[in-house]
Amino acid sequence: MTWVIWAIAALIAQSTPLTAQPALAAIAAQPTFVPFWAKSAPPFNVVIQRSRAITVQIQTTEPFGSGILIRRQGMEYTVLTNRHVVQQSLPYLIQTLDGVTHPVSSVRKIDVRGTDLALLTFQSPKPYAIAHLGSAKTLRPGDSVLAAGFPLEPPNPAKDRFFISVGKISLLPLQAFAGGYRIGYTNLILQGMSGGPVLNQQGEVVGINSLHAHPLWGDPYVFEDGSKPSRMQHQQIRQLSWAVPIDRFLCLNQRQHCPG
Repeated sequence: MTWVIWAIAALIAQSTPLTAQPALAAIAAQPTFVPFWAKSAPPFNVVIQRSRAITVQIQTTEPFGSGILIRRQGMEYTVLTNRHVVQQSLPYLIQTLDGVTHPVSSVRKIDVRGTDLALLTFQSPKPYAIAHLGSAKTLRPGDSVLAAGFPLEPPNPAKDRFFISVGKISLLPLQAFAGGYRIGYTNLILQGMSGGPVLNQQGEVVGINSLHAHPLWGDPYVFEDGSKPSRMQHQQIRQLSWAVPIDRFLCLNQRQHCPG
């Protein structure tokens, strides 16, 4: 099986100070250089294999989005994705690594504070891999991350359309944007990859792909308290892809009060 890997250089000039808005005040202006792939991390190809095993395609009558296998209880599997992927009331299908499609048995939208997440379930006796969930709290600007999913139009389509891109963490604002988007990273995210995983170098899921760079409609860059970044910051933010931290899901799933 062929996978397409894009190594994307950082798009943001880190020398620009970002202190005009309180929500951006803690962004590191000069991140410490880290190796592209740390020697202490699992081999790159191992992390790729993990990402492929846990990433599923969400379909209706055609490909629609991506998701992450996060739990198995008996024969019931749970898939984490974006709420906007399953916004419509449709009969969804989940396609797993082996190419099998499974009818979705339930959809639960996590619409707490507008969080752009949802949970889907399906039934199967097969032993599919389950994601290792990490924490975005350990991320720092400059850290290498891998993003995966199923683009609707992959640049160089593999047989199963699976796509991987490699980039770096660029912005980590103190406050999330509406939807829970709080991880700004340089990886190329294409339409259809929403709901797919962002993995750290240990192969742990630290975020959920949610918003690609240069969105064509609306202005998604409004903080949850209603404030907005400055015009200069807005130009920088638009150049990045954005993810919901996995910590947000873990907190809301436990029905706790979650910080932005």
